[in-house]
Amino acid sequence: MGEGKNHTDYETRHAKQQGRYKISPDKPSQRWGKILEKVLINRINHHIFSTEFLNINQYGFIPQTSKIEAIIAVKEFVQEGFAKGEITVTIRLDVEVAFNSAWVPRVLQNLKESGFPRNLYNRTKNYFTQRKANMATNYIKIERLVNKGCPQGSCLGPGLWNTFYNSLLNLELKSSTKNNSVRR
Repeated sequence: MGEGKNHTDYETRHAKQQGRYKISPDKPSQRWGKILEKVLINRINHHIFSTEFLNINQYGFIPQTSKIEAIIAVKEFVQEGFAKGEITVTIRLDVEVAFNSAWVPRVLQNLKESGFPRNLYNRTKNYFTQRKANMATNYIKIERLVNKGCPQGSCLGPGLWNTFYNSLLNLELKSSTKNNSVRR
């Protein structure tokens, strides 16, 4: 068989005939799901920004902010400490598999504490229920319920992560301590 399109078409047809071709990203239900996610995150963002819910030291996934601003804030904090003759220490946390580590009940609790409208809260809570992860091979299909983490690859992930992480930034620390957050 020749190279290029014909070869790929043959492999795809053959995989379909063998029952191995299960991916169909253009299903209408998936498109409606993406539209729902976009509407939901727009409403969530509107609420958290209009109510100034997020900590002012939150730099990750925030419009009009960048890593540079977070670095400048840390630099100024350190310089201020040095100028006062204080001992200054910085600690950097790199949360491994960050979105997967977000605990859904805490995300929902933070939304509630922010004064989220009930309908928006219920929609978000519903979004987290009955989530499933699927894996299919030639002969085996495995499906598991997912009960933690922000949805990977979803436009909701960053906004929900911000609401989750916000509680850490709001911890009451000593007066000479500062919390900053930035995502890579």
